[in-house]
Amino acid sequence: MSTGSDLATRAELFGSVFVLVGHLTTRMDRELRELDLTTRQWLLLAVLDRLGRERPPTLTEAAAAYGSSRQNVKAIAEGLAARGWLHIQRDARDRRAVRLTLTDRIDVFHQPDQERRAADLLGEVYAGLPPSDVADLHRLVTEWLGALAGRDHAPALVIKE
Repeated sequence: MSTGSDLATRAELFGSVFVLVGHLTTRMDRELRELDLTTRQWLLLAVLDRLGRERPPTLTEAAAAYGSSRQNVKAIAEGLAARGWLHIQRDARDRRAVRLTLTDRIDVFHQPDQERRAADLLGEVYAGLPPSDVADLHRLVTEWLGALAGRDHAPALVIKE
């Protein structure tokens, strides 16, 4: 059973997460403006890239990894498809399944200039936090996402080296 102060701490943390998301979204939207992407669109691209290009995920799989509804992810994917970032196509073996396939346009994120900008952004975002705190935060957020998703660990979204 939670104490009053434990409940207050949890409530404050809950609200702080939303404030943090707002700050991160504003900063990321500004960074992505030149690519004509929003943070939500970038996140879907990152999730799809993380899930793998060998076997493109279904819309349902992408929605689960993205943490949103199938309809929301479909709307984001349609906007990205219209601008050449991905293809939306029926699965050849299961016509009920819709797969999201990244195009080569995603490779822009692996260009040296974009990788440097990503490193600079991450340096700004985590400024003031020692590496051990970042590692602890990563572990805690991964466990938290896993608990919310009903699994031991949620798929971690990491930048590939």
